[in-house]
Amino acid sequence: MGFEVNLKEFKLGDILQFLARVKKTGVLKMKGKINGEIYLKDGLVVHATDGAEKGMEALFNLSFTELEKGNFEAGVMASEQTISMETGKLSEDIEKRRIEFEEIKKNLPPMDAVLAKSPKELESVVALRRTDWQILALIDGRRTMSEVIMQSKVGGYEATKIIVWLKEQGLIYEPKEAERIMSGLTGYLDVFFVDFGKNGLVWLKRWAKLNAENGEIFQSILIDEESLKAKSKVELTLVATDRFFKSFEEFIENEGPKIYGKLLFKKKFDNFKQRIKPT
Repeated sequence: MGFEVNLKEFKLGDILQFLARVKKTGVLKMKGKINGEIYLKDGLVVHATDGAEKGMEALFNLSFTELEKGNFEAGVMASEQTISMETGKLSEDIEKRRIEFEEIKKNLPPMDAVLAKSPKELESVVALRRTDWQILALIDGRRTMSEVIMQSKVGGYEATKIIVWLKEQGLIYEPKEAERIMSGLTGYLDVFFVDFGKNGLVWLKRWAKLNAENGEIFQSILIDEESLKAKSKVELTLVATDRFFKSFEEFIENEGPKIYGKLLFKKKFDNFKQRIKPT
């Protein structure tokens, strides 16, 4: 007997734990940003594939990808065994990698970002591993990050780690990074002003006066006070914009209830956060 599950509401790890407890044999077919299959035998995961990778790498890729739904078909046997690990240990490894991946994502460009090699000379060739060279060879100023990862054949998790490391070493860069960062900031403010109007502008001005750093960020944007549209004047770093989002939201979460009341503000703020959530 099979079943369907909404993977937007339930974590993949939780589903695997459930199937392990009831000792199911079959395949869990998933659809989302990538499609994949996970095979179980008597509750143990024995094989996984995401169309590009097999085994643990495919399982990790599926665990970190936005999935929409899954269908479990009972009794279906795997054609091969690529995973041999007790479910509890498997879940621990997935969670460990998930935490690591959350840190990696903080410095990871969007999947559709185009990366290019830096003119910087390699200080030490021996510092680069074979897999590092595989990634570097694919970065040509035309391929998107998603294409680099798929074509590298080193696995999605490992490829993203390498890309972040190469970027940190100054060996690759995103030519349109500054444009993307400022577009994200002005887009955020445009949605914010739609939801909070003139109150939002008042809050932003008050926030800007709290300290010099806030003032510098405020001076980097130009706001039409009639249309409440924002434009960038000066390019900011990713660190500066991340600081803005964190600091400004803490400020308005304190100020908002004073005007709208706790319940109405929470509803408006939650709606705002949902509208700026990346797709």
